[in-house]
Amino acid sequence: MRKLFFLLALIGVVSISCDGRDRVFKSNSNVLKQKSFSENISYIPENYTEVVTDTILSNGFHIKLKTYTDMEQSVLNEFKQDTINYKEYYREIVSEVTITKNSKEIFNDTIDKQFLYKIKNDLQLDNAIVNLMFDQAASMETNSIVLSAMIQKTDSKKVSFCNIIIDSEGNYKLEENSTLYAFIN
Repeated sequence: MRKLFFLLALIGVVSISCDGRDRVFKSNSNVLKQKSFSENISYIPENYTEVVTDTILSNGFHIKLKTYTDMEQSVLNEFKQDTINYKEYYREIVSEVTITKNSKEIFNDTIDKQFLYKIKNDLQLDNAIVNLMFDQAASMETNSIVLSAMIQKTDSKKVSFCNIIIDSEGNYKLEENSTLYAFIN
């Protein structure tokens, strides 16, 4: 019995002493560079957000815009700084738009990345978040509804703008706005 206990103890010591043999010829700094000690995960925005806009214009248009964060869909921006792995999950933003002209519904759709791809399939929206805003001044000038889509790249913080123009018949088109651009810190 004593021999069996001694044999098991000897096997345990030998097994434990083999740990780290793959790092024996590496310097301490190289071992530390390979190992990540921490991971920082964040969600932007952290909580569910919803904004509802209900506007009646003097030219006969009535727009209902409900914009909210999709808690199931997100864009991942991953980077490493020092020994910390950062993962930023940017939640997708979805807008439900209903437009009437003189009490007749002319447009009712959900505007998100898929909607923009449907209009123009060469947009680069893979690592981007799309946020929709109602441009009331431009809508009054053009006698149509102008929705400004702010497209923010998560990896470069570059922001570009497109206008979705919906006429009085419910036809829509996408125009890239090259004069507006921004960078976010």
